[in-house]
Amino acid sequence: VVMNHGRIEQDGAPDEVYDHPASPFVLQFLGDVNLFRGGTRADGGDGDARTAYVRPHELQVTASAEPGSVPVVFAQALTVGPNTRLEFRRDDGVGYVDVEMPRAEWLALRDRLGLKPDARAHLLPKKVTRFAAEDVDPAAMI
Repeated sequence: VVMNHGRIEQDGAPDEVYDHPASPFVLQFLGDVNLFRGGTRADGGDGDARTAYVRPHELQVTASAEPGSVPVVFAQALTVGPNTRLEFRRDDGVGYVDVEMPRAEWLALRDRLGLKPDARAHLLPKKVTRFAAEDVDPAAMI
C-alpha cells in the first residue's frame, strides 16, 4: 500500500504498483523520475498537454535525432559502484534529465559516442508514463 497524507493512493503487489503506478505521486514515491511537460517530443506525442514521466533507467542515449528523441547536452557522469548516473542539460532550457545505467554500459557508450562534458546527444525514452488527471508537486521538477 502506498499512502499519501493518510489516504491510500494505490494498493497491490509490489511489481504491479511499480510497473503500473496509479498516480504521479506513486510513480515519484517509488524512485527518481524525469518530467517532460506537454508539447514535448519525449514520446513522440506532440501537442499532448499532459506530463510525460520517464524513469532514468528507461532512457536510451543516442548520437543523433530519432523520432521521439529529446536533444540534450551532456553535463557529467557519476559512478557509484556498478552503476552510473548521467546528467544532461535540456536544449529547451527547462532543467536537466538524469539517465542511469550499469557502469560497463556507460563506459562502452562514452567510448562509442565520444561523450564528454558539453557533447551533444539525444535521449530516447524506452517507456513513458502519462496520467489522465495530474497532481504534480512543483518541487519534483527540480
